[in-house]
Amino acid sequence: MVFGLTWDPTFLKTRAGMTMTVESGVGLLGAVISIVLGNGFESFIYWSTFFISGFFLFTHVTNLTQILESKVPAIAKIHLGYLAIWTVMLAIACIYRFIAWNFISIFSWVLLFAFLIDLFFKYRSSPSSTAAPGPATPAAAEAGGKF
Repeated sequence: MVFGLTWDPTFLKTRAGMTMTVESGVGLLGAVISIVLGNGFESFIYWSTFFISGFFLFTHVTNLTQILESKVPAIAKIHLGYLAIWTVMLAIACIYRFIAWNFISIFSWVLLFAFLIDLFFKYRSSPSSTAAPGPATPAAAEAGGKF
């Protein structure tokens, strides 16, 4: 335990942990390769994906999410908005790469599918207007109620 943070690598074995790991890892790999093969828009998408998804992954692995949600109650909606906006930007990048294809297109498609999966499950686990009970903890909501 460093600075009151606990390391919990079991989150990486959940669906949410795996998708965040893929987003962050592919974002880093795509960012490095986009230095040579990509354009500024794609480079922005990859670098920001690496840092933002990496930040959310770090907060979950260190159990910092609960503390962060107590300080910023809208963090779950911010994460959902991030996923939605980056999904649209990745879709634009994929459409552009239909016209001007190169190796970097593979990273855009992998990230797009990872973001779509993450967005689908995050949207489904977000609070709705129904009276059904929600997950007990924010970590349970991230993992689809199985954490």
